[in-house]
Amino acid sequence: MMFGSKVKYGITFKTNQKSFDVYRRKFEHDFRVNVVEYDLDGSKGLPIEDMNAFLITRGDKIEFYDIDTYVEIQGSEIKIPLDAGSKDDREPNEIISMQIS
Repeated sequence: MMFGSKVKYGITFKTNQKSFDVYRRKFEHDFRVNVVEYDLDGSKGLPIEDMNAFLITRGDKIEFYDIDTYVEIQGSEIKIPLDAGSKDDREPNEIISMQIS
C-alpha cells in the first residue's frame, strides 16, 4: 500500500498482479476555520506582540488584526500610496515586505 505526499490518495497492489486499485479519501477535515473571506495569497504578515496584534498586507493596504480573536481592528488600516504603473504591467504594485523598528 502506498500513499501520496498529501495522503489524499492510496494505491494498493500485490506482487505479480496485473492491476492495482486507487483509493481516494472521501472526507477531509483538518478543523481549520475561515477567518476572512478574501484571498490573502501573496500577503505578508508581521506580529506586534506589544499591541497584541498582527499586521497583514493586502495590495496597497496594511490591516491590523487582534492576535487572540482574529478580528480586524477598525480604524487602524494604513493605506500606502503606490505608483499605479503602466497599463502594460502584468501585475499591480503591492507591498512586498514590512519591518518593525
